[in-house]
Amino acid sequence: MLVGLWGFPHLVHLGTVFSIAGWAASMVALFGVLWREQGRTWHALSAFAALAMGLLAWLLFAAWLHAQANLLWMFAAIKIAVFGFALPVYLTVCHRMLPFFASVVIPGYRMWRPLWLLAAWWLLVFAHLLLELMHGYRLLWIADLPMALLAAFTLWQWWPMHRDVRVPQVQDAQERPRKPMPGLLSVLLIGFSWLPIAFGLFALQSLVFAIGGEFVLGRGPVHAITIGFFGSLLVAMVTRVTQGHSGQPLHMTRVAWFAFGVIQCVAVVRVLAEAAADGPLWQIVAGAGWLLAFTPWVLRSMRIYLSPRADGKPG
Repeated sequence: MLVGLWGFPHLVHLGTVFSIAGWAASMVALFGVLWREQGRTWHALSAFAALAMGLLAWLLFAAWLHAQANLLWMFAAIKIAVFGFALPVYLTVCHRMLPFFASVVIPGYRMWRPLWLLAAWWLLVFAHLLLELMHGYRLLWIADLPMALLAAFTLWQWWPMHRDVRVPQVQDAQERPRKPMPGLLSVLLIGFSWLPIAFGLFALQSLVFAIGGEFVLGRGPVHAITIGFFGSLLVAMVTRVTQGHSGQPLHMTRVAWFAFGVIQCVAVVRVLAEAAADGPLWQIVAGAGWLLAFTPWVLRSMRIYLSPRADGKPG
């Protein structure tokens, strides 16, 4: 499919068919796992629901690709892919794994991940999606402002500065100097901080549009999600998993720090480019920055995946 985008439409059609078939087959396999489960894992159900929304987005894209008549199908496919599939998957993984990762590296850290939080995220994100599909941009703030506040509250709850309190020997703990937050945890929290920023921008744009009828931020808010939130957490989470499952030390490498730092700059540039007079130029700069950030990181990750574990264990 990626090759087809260079001017071979028949490969795009073929790639779409293969993608839908593979997606559906994977969902069937995962549904079997859910069906056989003795208990009930809400994170698995949440991820499966997001995958179903992703399949719907693929089907809408295929329908538009075949008919190329109704652009609303393509519009809906894009919105569902971002807010029905990708964002819920990221939120589900953050809800399950980010407090767990913090509890591993911060002594006495108390995990905070109530299920009502995951349900509230789903409700607000789905409300945003429905309003976008109905072009209800003047009303987006109704869903986006609570989402921004809830995401900010979650970040405050997860931040270890005030949650690192359950230490058995209090006197020793007070005498012991506080260690800096591990890099692998700090990048996860910084990446998550893009979520309240993005929905804050969405809410601001909706209110301004409702009052004056102008989209002052353009596509800036969605790029705060796709580049800032998705891109940052992609580097942070995959680096953590790659290091841990390959027998490498659990710390941020220089390549990972470089990728994460450049992604922060790219996200800021892409958001500001929407309001710049020479916006297309800054969009090119942001695109080049994205490649600059990910190329060395991907090459290093591939080298690790193609090598035996560093600790000599199987894998």
